[in-house]
Amino acid sequence: MKQVKVVGGGYIPGIIFNPSEKDLWYLRTDIGGAYRWDPSSKKWIPLIDFLGPEDYDQYGIASIATDPVEPNRLIIAAGMYTTDWTEGPAEMLVSEDYGETFTRVEMPFRMGGNMPGRGMGERLAIDPNDNRIVYFGSFGQGLWRSRDHGYTWERVESFPVTGNVYDADFYTYVGHKFFYGIPWVVFDPTSGELGEGSKHIYVGVIDTGPTIYESLDGGDSWHPLEGQPGKIFEGVKEHGLLSSNDPLGKYYPVKGIYSPEGALIVAYHAGCGPFNSSYEGGAIWKFSFNTRTWEDISLPPHDPDPSHRTNDRGVGAVAVDWQHPQVLVASTLNEWWPDEILYRSTDGGKTWKPIWEITEWPTRVDHYTLDYSLAPWLDWGTRKAPPEESPKLGWMITALAIDPFNSDVMMYGTGATLYRTENLTAWDRGEKVHIFVGAEGIEETAVLDLESLPEGAPLVSGMGDIGGFVHFELDKAQPMITNPYIGSVSDVDFAEHVPSIIIRMGDGTLGVSRDGGKTWKPVPRKLKGTSKNWGGSAAISADGTTIVWAPPGEEGVEIIPHWSSDYGRTWTPCEGLPPFAKVISDRVNPSRFYAYKDGVWYESTDGARSFVLVNEIDFKVDPSLITELNMRAVFGKEGHLWVAAGKRGLLRSKDGGKTWERIPGVEWARAVGFGKAASDSHYPAVYTQMKYRGGWGVWQSDDEGKTWLRVNDSSQQCGVAMCITGDRRVYGRVYMGTNGRGIVYWEFE
Repeated sequence: MKQVKVVGGGYIPGIIFNPSEKDLWYLRTDIGGAYRWDPSSKKWIPLIDFLGPEDYDQYGIASIATDPVEPNRLIIAAGMYTTDWTEGPAEMLVSEDYGETFTRVEMPFRMGGNMPGRGMGERLAIDPNDNRIVYFGSFGQGLWRSRDHGYTWERVESFPVTGNVYDADFYTYVGHKFFYGIPWVVFDPTSGELGEGSKHIYVGVIDTGPTIYESLDGGDSWHPLEGQPGKIFEGVKEHGLLSSNDPLGKYYPVKGIYSPEGALIVAYHAGCGPFNSSYEGGAIWKFSFNTRTWEDISLPPHDPDPSHRTNDRGVGAVAVDWQHPQVLVASTLNEWWPDEILYRSTDGGKTWKPIWEITEWPTRVDHYTLDYSLAPWLDWGTRKAPPEESPKLGWMITALAIDPFNSDVMMYGTGATLYRTENLTAWDRGEKVHIFVGAEGIEETAVLDLESLPEGAPLVSGMGDIGGFVHFELDKAQPMITNPYIGSVSDVDFAEHVPSIIIRMGDGTLGVSRDGGKTWKPVPRKLKGTSKNWGGSAAISADGTTIVWAPPGEEGVEIIPHWSSDYGRTWTPCEGLPPFAKVISDRVNPSRFYAYKDGVWYESTDGARSFVLVNEIDFKVDPSLITELNMRAVFGKEGHLWVAAGKRGLLRSKDGGKTWERIPGVEWARAVGFGKAASDSHYPAVYTQMKYRGGWGVWQSDDEGKTWLRVNDSSQQCGVAMCITGDRRVYGRVYMGTNGRGIVYWEFE
């Protein structure tokens, strides 16, 4: 299995190092699983690719713990949503071989690895004085403990609270009360002897009452930690909710870390992140275990526009140098404009230095350099006016760590990538810190559509959040497509007979290229009432003369699909089609288009001017596995259509949708696509991710679905396919677009 390189592409909420084994690092993503650092290749190794479509929820990682006593041991808290959007419970993935293999332990609750506040933590903690003991802070279900390295779990009944604050915005939009719960657990390793367990344990809670609890008897009893800081806005105790649109209530302890100087360092933020504004403030406080006193070590005011902010600095993460515990680095959260700021202290937080500053408006002085050549799309194809820069230093910075064995090495995660430096101490000498992309091996994109071209670039992708790419080279990241910039591209198509003409659609915008993706232009006129919501579809005729656009509408506005024969200068409604119909083009006949909506299959034979009902067939798919109908037309075969319809299986038509036959043995089909035919076959190779005769996999057929050959093995499932296509020029190569693991592909050697 190989990867089409994008390098990064998503949010990295947590970075975890092992304090006793050099170069043993892990990181977690919100939708793309967990990774381990490989120091020999300087790449990140994905750990849970063995999980397939039915385990899609486990690709949202809520926390990771690496064992400080036996570094080979690893525990991953896996679960993406506390809602019922996915099937099955959350799991603890327990490994005794650095994540090479896992035992899966079902938990009696769900987790929120891709929910609000996912950058807090870490929720998992292993006792350094008795590594059999593991704690986990759940999402509104209390504090949990294992006494056997994570294989069995029990609720800590003596812990007095579960965390009563829920995300009001999420509740408004979804109708689900998501409780942040217990975001971190920290042991004082000096409070016990090896083999006997730690006596002093500290737990952070997102609650309207006290937010830090302490146990002095190894977890038997708990009480609020004395003297803990807290800033409460009026009304928080009454409401018990957190909203990014209103005063957020209080400063919440988003991070709790152990300092080798014998202290608990707590980072506070007025929201729980990763999107909440920094404007309401935050703080950093340090609690000394020996003196049992608190010290305010908060970041200083540094605001280019102080008219609408407090002097308190919202904090996303804080890290300590284990070689020199008085050295700290902290990040702001989320100062969207002009940029996030990293701070460094060499005196235990008494004073801080920013990594960039404004000397005279708008002149910005950077005390760092940033090399993003490994992922050139990170500048979003733009140049910003000072004091803003492109690429930014980062955003959503909640993952930040200094190598415990090397004071010069630091890593931090952003909403799009992982950055690394190997000369961090240059900061103290007044020299520039060299920051570079450290995400080699991480592929964390949600791929919404793929097209393989018969000529030119081998692949074009549509992606969530970062738009997508024309992949002129598969093993090298490409610049982002701009003009227009489209944040999330949900549909890509090209003219079968003129493949240099490509269209891409998303966020209510349609872009056209007429030179194979080298340059792009937005359509001259958008459809009135088009929203920027995800969804919708677009298709172009085989000869490139007609575009059909079925975008999502604004709230309360339903848009009938339209056609254009002048690249979007004028649009005309498609007669006979309802709003929100999904549209595709025939790959042979330029006059034929097909559409589906609510159990009805439509066809046009006049270039999308009008559509007629040709069949009533219920393709309604099961909502689990984020499944929606995946329908494709076969190149070189007029009227040949295939549909991957979730639990309804894999179906095909040879007559434009008038009649359909179900492919036998298929229990569940996620996506379908086509590639170059075998030398002895008259039909394109068919590829699909499906559950076939009891087993999930990626499958290939060279005889129109009569027989199937499995392409991948059980270690290469990579979650759930959003789209799939064979290569048009290389027989046996198949690309699968995943929801969080980027574009993976297989090919016959």
